[in-house]
Amino acid sequence: MTLIDSETVSLPDAALFIDWDNLKAGLKSLGRQPNMSSLLDAVGHRGRVVIARAYADWQQRTNAFDPPNLYAAGIEPVYVPVRSYNGKILKNSADVKLAVDCIDFLNTAPHLKTFILVSGDSDLVHLVNFLRARGKRVIVIAVSYTLSPTLSDNVDEVLIYDVDIDPGRPPETPSQNGRKAKAAADKDLDAAFEALTDLLKNRSNRVGSLFSWIGIQLGRRGIDHRALGFERFKDFMQEAERRGVVRVLTRGLQDWAYLPQQYEQLTETEVEAAEEPNENEGEVPDTVAVAALDEEDQRNLVRYLVDLEQRSEYLIPPYIVSHLLRDNVLPSLSQSQLRGLVRDAVNEDMLVPSTHTVPHKTTGKPHELRTVRVNPEHPLVDGRA
Repeated sequence: MTLIDSETVSLPDAALFIDWDNLKAGLKSLGRQPNMSSLLDAVGHRGRVVIARAYADWQQRTNAFDPPNLYAAGIEPVYVPVRSYNGKILKNSADVKLAVDCIDFLNTAPHLKTFILVSGDSDLVHLVNFLRARGKRVIVIAVSYTLSPTLSDNVDEVLIYDVDIDPGRPPETPSQNGRKAKAAADKDLDAAFEALTDLLKNRSNRVGSLFSWIGIQLGRRGIDHRALGFERFKDFMQEAERRGVVRVLTRGLQDWAYLPQQYEQLTETEVEAAEEPNENEGEVPDTVAVAALDEEDQRNLVRYLVDLEQRSEYLIPPYIVSHLLRDNVLPSLSQSQLRGLVRDAVNEDMLVPSTHTVPHKTTGKPHELRTVRVNPEHPLVDGRA
């Protein structure tokens, strides 16, 4: 989300509609994954987003873990089954359901002035023309090489996701004309980073802070990243990371920030979290099956577990979770989903019980710690590339 300022308050109401498969497949071809922090930051400058929906068949393996993370980002997942013939998937009807919902909101929510469509599909051109003919502003967001020229020629604004939304490159330091202007800008930026440090230091949160929360809190302190020369809030946070102010991680489709000392203590706090009830994530733990990961993610997980075992004295599930998190092995999964994944790996004998003798943290006497080890006979481990 964007910072709360006078510009945001005066923006027209907007609706965001995402063809999830179109976005995800386009980014996968570039070796990328959707990032909701970047997307919501960009669209928030173009309207007050009061409706946000993503359309896909959530029972498909590649999308199975996304709904709870979309909910957490404030985006409603809408189920649209795929069409198949003789067991082969043809095409889902997400664009049809998306178009129907847009027409419905056109009639039931006349306060919506801007419709933001995340798709490059040419099938949406009729919807675009229909919305614009009724006085609505239409913005299309698409991945490079997936945008239909017909669609782009008929909208009010086009944003290329991997160029304008989340370019995946380090930010450039804001340019200023003249030494006095640069000195003033550096002073303001240093003050902003001090406020950021103070904000994170005084928050009793050991699992990091969402960019959206940080942006709102800094806005309340009168700090606007655009006034400091950063087009995107993520650019501001990446510059803070470059200067060693914070560490940034992507998990559960969103960006999180840690103070450096919080990041270094991630392993320790994850172990502690495993020993305490988790009030934030509810009583029912997330269930994430290793078998439900796509083949590439399965290979990445197995390789990482084997490597982690080789460079660690012993393994326990919280330790594995914290390292999966720190090294962004599966950035589309949240922290609780990673816990569920490791539990499933234990249940499915990919990780098998073991023991290791360590000094007790209170008495100092040796005791047997219940650990796990990678099972070399498990099919996924034995057949790893």
